[in-house]
Amino acid sequence: MSFLVTGATGFIGREIVRRLLMARRPVVALARRRDGVTARERMAAAVGRLPANNDLDVVEGDFALPECGLGHGDWRRLRATVETVINCAGDTRFEPDAMEPYVAGHIHGPLQLLEGLAGGRLARWAQVSTAFVCGSRTGTILERDSDVGQIFHNTYERVKLEAERAIRAAGAGQSIDVRVFRPSIVVGTAPTTVGGNPSNLFFGFIRMLAALGRMPDGAPPLRVEAAPSAPFNIVPVEYVATSVVALAERGDGVGQTFHLVIRDAPTQDAVLRTIMGYLGVRGVCLVDAWREPLKDPSPFERAVARALEPYRAYLRQGVRFDDATAATLLQRCGVERLALSTEALHTLVNEALAAKNPSHERALASVD
Repeated sequence: MSFLVTGATGFIGREIVRRLLMARRPVVALARRRDGVTARERMAAAVGRLPANNDLDVVEGDFALPECGLGHGDWRRLRATVETVINCAGDTRFEPDAMEPYVAGHIHGPLQLLEGLAGGRLARWAQVSTAFVCGSRTGTILERDSDVGQIFHNTYERVKLEAERAIRAAGAGQSIDVRVFRPSIVVGTAPTTVGGNPSNLFFGFIRMLAALGRMPDGAPPLRVEAAPSAPFNIVPVEYVATSVVALAERGDGVGQTFHLVIRDAPTQDAVLRTIMGYLGVRGVCLVDAWREPLKDPSPFERAVARALEPYRAYLRQGVRFDDATAATLLQRCGVERLALSTEALHTLVNEALAAKNPSHERALASVD
């Protein structure tokens, strides 16, 4: 029986496909044709070199189209072979240009797929969401928390929660086990797509710090508005992909919601100090945005603030995600609960320094 992975060319989806194929699991990747590039070509570019004799089947489809753009032959084959869907698809822009295709990608398309596969071999649906469906809540967020009347930072958070609820309801109606995976902000070597933006911005910030440390006349001072004592809620993409693959089919994971996050996440200030120490950088500090807003910012500080603007709300939010359910089941799978140790941060710094510079890094590199 096959896994079907949607969003398979994206930041998280491609890592999940790689891990499934390394485990010799048959995978069907549902992908779109885009800008004249076929789904198969996009998939090959996304996953790179794969194990010999891998069992990867690429099906061209589009959640924005009726019947997901699939033909009758595709539906028959998928109903006969797909037992588990891992849904990583979705437009990760915080505010879409148009709502109809945005909602189609997150909700209506996945519902079409679930209902179209129901009655075949489909037994499980793994929905990749985000821990930030909590919106602007603060304090500790439990895995079972859902809609508690929270205020959202953006449309993306709201629609992701609506997608969770719609897929759960549809799954219940079709006797399909729906389990939800909520990672925090995912980082790692990412493609230059919208889904990779948070990681690319974080990696770009690290490269900017490294450049400041190499300046012969010393680095200009840099103050960044944030919440220095709040948890820094990032999680490596490798951990997210490994966890999803490990938990997608477990019998004791039926109907569960899993936070895929760092255990006891260090504070923003502690993370910055660790990175600066590793790079030998001085003169950079976080300013508490609630207690002492930044006064008289320099042109350099304004440029950095502009680059970080889309994530300003997350830098100011004091939230901690409980992961008791995920940790318990991952331990049974032999997957260690992750801590953002000094060594883990050094690994991320090294990945950032080795990665290519995305186009938006110019804003972070501006020292005028």
